[in-house]
Amino acid sequence: MFVSTSLRMLVNVESLNAVETVGNVSRHRVAPIVIPQDAGYTIKYVPAVSGESIGHGYQSVLADIALREGLPVGEFSARKEFLKYSGDSYLEGISPPSNHDDIRRFEVDVLLKDVVADVGGFLYTGKISVKRTSRLQVGYLLPALEDVTNAAAVEAQFHVRYLASQEQKREKTGDETRLGQAIYNIEAASALYTMTLNLDLSGVGVPSTQFGKKHEKERQLESQAPKRRAAALKALATLLGQISFGGKHARYLPNAELMSCVFTVSETPFTVTPGNFRDYIQRTSERLRKLSSILNSKNMVWAVTREKSLAVTAEVKIVQNTEDIVAELMELLRQNGLVA
Repeated sequence: MFVSTSLRMLVNVESLNAVETVGNVSRHRVAPIVIPQDAGYTIKYVPAVSGESIGHGYQSVLADIALREGLPVGEFSARKEFLKYSGDSYLEGISPPSNHDDIRRFEVDVLLKDVVADVGGFLYTGKISVKRTSRLQVGYLLPALEDVTNAAAVEAQFHVRYLASQEQKREKTGDETRLGQAIYNIEAASALYTMTLNLDLSGVGVPSTQFGKKHEKERQLESQAPKRRAAALKALATLLGQISFGGKHARYLPNAELMSCVFTVSETPFTVTPGNFRDYIQRTSERLRKLSSILNSKNMVWAVTREKSLAVTAEVKIVQNTEDIVAELMELLRQNGLVA
């Protein structure tokens, strides 16, 4: 049960990921990417949203859903402070591991305390460190390579706060003389973005530590696994269906529209082809078909196709939106007793 998806979104006038303030300008994050050209390659700096920002958004949604579903959520995770048991000050009553044979017990205790640490992973940095790799894998939101030259830009937008109800007087501040107003600029970006995301459903509710003594409460964790997987998928549907990550939603709510998407579920780990080029759905389907033939495994492929000139193979099931995909997947897994 390995889920992978890549999508192409048209996002206009967003300020989801600001990284610094220079003077009165709040700058948008940019990242260097390599663009193929006829004579070779070139570097271009483009607007971007970090995987950390997207991952934080996913975990925030997951925490809300888990609380609503009656699943355990840690004290800090419920506040969207994802320290996730990184030190002795944040263990919330869990005993640190006494030796290396005790690491598995510690991991299970953490998973039973917090679904966010289960899906999003954690790293305890005490005397005996314990690491659980995130079941969620996500990269940067980046402009699609095929369209980046003509469909990606960053521009600073001018704003001013001004007090109209009172007379404005000049105030002396050191060597500066200023009026009672504030001028500021916020960099906004617009682009045809692509994002790739993986979710290892089979690892949710399962300890990753393969050594040490088994915990007496592992059966309790196993019994919660179907409900935890369902919560992880519901959080994924929310993340893909709306931009529930990044900042400045109050005044820079992105004007966003899903243009296309490919979504796979497979018995073995498989990452879809990123949505850099319009044939990414076809390439994903062909790659997965060949891999499934080699490994003798089962898979399914869904797609949303609202763009022109998209190549799609016959094996791909076309739907209207990402919510339809997750709903169909959850029903399929529910019939097999894999989600609650």
